[in-house]
Amino acid sequence: MKWISDIEKALAKRADEEKRLLVIFKGNGDWCKWCNALDGVLKESDALDKYLESEDILGAKILIPRKSEDEEGIRERFGITGIPFLMFYSAEGDVEGTTEFIDDGDAASYVQWIESVDSSAF
Repeated sequence: MKWISDIEKALAKRADEEKRLLVIFKGNGDWCKWCNALDGVLKESDALDKYLESEDILGAKILIPRKSEDEEGIRERFGITGIPFLMFYSAEGDVEGTTEFIDDGDAASYVQWIESVDSSAF
């Protein structure tokens, strides 16, 4: 899975290719313990990567600064309430769902979450 690391490029690629998009906003350092926990969960299993590839869904992992250092206003722009913060976009560009770290979850838990919000499956 080739993850996109720039939010503007991810949104443009989604629009150009009319594909669904999963965005994971996470802390840009070791200071975010839940972001580190999510990284660990996703490294334990490639279930999410394989699912995104098999469903032709784009993936983006976007590093964001601490709240006090967020000069670009990315949290406000995307309605980020905590990190890690996941957003799922439809092929039409609508936000179909958001979530944060899934307690006691594994990579398959994030696949299940996508399936629960993805309107293309209905």
